[in-house]
Amino acid sequence: MPWFFKLDRRWQELAVLVTLMLLTTPVFWLTAWDEKAAAWFFEPNSTAGNWPHQQWWLWQLLYQYAFSFIILAGAVALVITGLSVKVEFLKAYRRPALYIVWVLVLGPGLVINLVFKDHWGRPRPVHMQTFGGQHSYVPPLKLGGTGEKSFPCGHCSVGYAFFVFYFLSRKRKFWLLCLTLAVAFTLAAARMSAGGHFVSDVLWSGYLVFFTAWLVYYGWYERDIKH
Repeated sequence: MPWFFKLDRRWQELAVLVTLMLLTTPVFWLTAWDEKAAAWFFEPNSTAGNWPHQQWWLWQLLYQYAFSFIILAGAVALVITGLSVKVEFLKAYRRPALYIVWVLVLGPGLVINLVFKDHWGRPRPVHMQTFGGQHSYVPPLKLGGTGEKSFPCGHCSVGYAFFVFYFLSRKRKFWLLCLTLAVAFTLAAARMSAGGHFVSDVLWSGYLVFFTAWLVYYGWYERDIKH
């Protein structure tokens, strides 16, 4: 793939993203991997309920406070943006802070929760007949036609929001990418342990947040700096 390495970084990133979308999504249409992964956390004979692993204190902590963290992060970024008008040393952080605000609002806020989760209607694992619910499995990207909100993973989008630091960094992109995935996958484990999401929900949450961060960075942040 010599052509790939001749591309600018932005197009390499987009090419990798689209490739991952195209390679992973059909897997969940053609196999039962989503259901098998969900079954790892399902224990119908447990005295603590069908999804006992969700009771672990760390999973409970992440479930309850993940969105509080992202609201706090957005508020801090807004404060920095506002103060930068008057405080000289904060002026250098104005655009990065505003970039963070835009990505948090558009990614986890608008795209993930308002556009997709509230309207896609995909049943969660806990709602499937296989796990004691009433719905059949609905593969990713297919409209569910129910009132459920499995697609995509909202809590995972909090972890994927760390993509903002990947884009803002010049020298530590690899490690910040690893950090982002580690946080997102930890949140994914917390939600999957409760029967709240499939693996495909987790992946698509990442795809959508990454694309949002990519679009805002190259479409506004970097372009405006160059001009």
